Amino acid sequence: MGAGYYSYDTAQIRRSVKYERASMEEIFTQTTMDPKMNPHGVVRECCENDEHPDTLPIIIGLDVTGSMGHVPAHLIKHDFPEVMKKILDEGVPCPQLCFAAYGDHLCDDFPLQVGQFEASDELMEKWLTSIYLEGGGGGNGGESTSLVYYFAARHTSCDAIKKRGKKGLLITIGDEPNHADYSMKALHNIFGGAEKGITSGEIIAEARQNWEIYHINILDWVGSSAPVKKCWSELLGDHFISVEDNTDANISNMIAHLAVEHYKKQNGTTQPTATDAVQNTTVKSTANSNHQRILL
Repeated sequence: MGAGYYSYDTAQIRRSVKYERASMEEIFTQTTMDPKMNPHGVVRECCENDEHPDTLPIIIGLDVTGSMGHVPAHLIKHDFPEVMKKILDEGVPCPQLCFAAYGDHLCDDFPLQVGQFEASDELMEKWLTSIYLEGGGGGNGGESTSLVYYFAARHTSCDAIKKRGKKGLLITIGDEPNHADYSMKALHNIFGGAEKGITSGEIIAEARQNWEIYHINILDWVGSSAPVKKCWSELLGDHFISVEDNTDANISNMIAHLAVEHYKKQNGTTQPTATDAVQNTTVKSTANSNHQRILL
């Protein structure tokens, strides 16, 4: 997959005409998982060719449990064209995005959905709007974010990684801790072929060999702060980003910033500094408790 190019102008027209005034139910029409987004037995490819010789594979993992459906809705209705414009304007030549949606493997019917890696505006939107907003999750103190890491580590094939030794970028967004353990039975049911269970720490370590991983935390429910920060700071250190001003627009800005920063780091160019972009998003690094002004 991944043919075509991203057109900001056509994406903006489609957003304003098709999505901006539509309800969530009109945009996300799936009442069950789209079979094309079933991760069982699949490998998603991010290929390079004459059209796209320098790809940056990006996976965006969205929590679609009950408290989090507003994030994919805000992306498609408002910010996604601006996210892509920022990435492209900052010199990332061939971003290819794959949307994934995760829930809770202990209680949801469809705890993981995965699209394809795409380069064109229309196809990116196709996969984003094909997500089934299951709205599940349970009162068990966590979600199954590590399913996205398992997918990245074992069910993707990216030329940038295999042929050029570059890392892809994986961003997950959620508001709860990550479940610690994933049984062989659960992994086999979701992906097929699993021979043993795995812990979150183990699959993160495996995925980090080929992917730069960040988790953006949204504090949407009272009392979540301490257990969420403890879980994620132990798993990801300063790659766990707790967004203090957790409006949907700031989440979108953070996605763009991380993609640009990652590409520049991978290619040895100057990274953005605290005076290089729009000064309207503040995040807190839970690893060192320092406040950083992220310019987006």
